[in-house]
Amino acid sequence: MISFQDVLKMSSAYQKPIKTDVEKIPRSFWINALFFPQGLLTGVLQTHSRKHNIPIDSLTFKHSVAPLPSRREEEDRHRAQNAGLTPAMWAFPGADVPDNGILIHGLHLDGGRWDGSNVVEALPSKQVTPLPEILFLPQQMEQTPKPGVYECPIYRTSERCGTLDQTGHSDNFVTSILMPTEHSPQHWVTRGLAIICQTLD
Repeated sequence: MISFQDVLKMSSAYQKPIKTDVEKIPRSFWINALFFPQGLLTGVLQTHSRKHNIPIDSLTFKHSVAPLPSRREEEDRHRAQNAGLTPAMWAFPGADVPDNGILIHGLHLDGGRWDGSNVVEALPSKQVTPLPEILFLPQQMEQTPKPGVYECPIYRTSERCGTLDQTGHSDNFVTSILMPTEHSPQHWVTRGLAIICQTLD
């Protein structure tokens, strides 16, 4: 269930750049605020396809999860939240927009945690943990899957269920990303590891 506060966050997520600079590209996208996030990801692939003259059907995303924030960065983020800053206000600082791909923030790992380089077991009473920014970088598909990675699904909500849409996917399913891990993929399938956009908090 989406709360009124979540609606306020969604509605304010893109107000600031529209008022200041319509053509400015966000440094990082708060994917939770989008009605159809798959459209954003498809648009990134289309842009890359046209720019490099590569068939879009041969493209996929390479994912790179940022290192864990330092204690000072975490304190700055908490101060910003306590001061009432919206996600839009921290998604647009600086000019360090990626040359290729996009940065996504605001996702949470359900059933595990990110230790800075791998997915590891969740801590006791910490079922859901926030993820750092993730870079979605377009690249051509590889024929053989890489070992030591888990294809982690992204869902809009923690319910992980929905109705099938026109694409044949659940309307709650967004996409999946490859996350490095020292465990086998079957281990995380058994754990029910997934990424969710909207937490119950």
